[in-house]
Amino acid sequence: MQVGAGGGVGGDAANLRGRHRIQAEFKKLEQEARFLEEEIEELEKTDKVSSALQELIATMESKADPLLPITTGPANQSWDRWFEGPQDLRRCKCWFL
Repeated sequence: MQVGAGGGVGGDAANLRGRHRIQAEFKKLEQEARFLEEEIEELEKTDKVSSALQELIATMESKADPLLPITTGPANQSWDRWFEGPQDLRRCKCWFL
């Protein structure tokens, strides 16, 4: 004897819950499929966008930044000592070198 698998009231309620679960899972799968289709459509458009971005990058790199000064070397030679390594490593007291 099987409980809830036949024509009893308990069987109908379980059957409706199972059907509802299946419908909910099916709707979820449909939503995921729609989302993936939209993603594919967006990816198909990226070729056009990437070529436009490459052109934009090329034009931006060809122009100098107006906010940065154009220098060929350090503006102040005394600043170089802060960015150079130590002249004598034996006398260096730096922990990171």
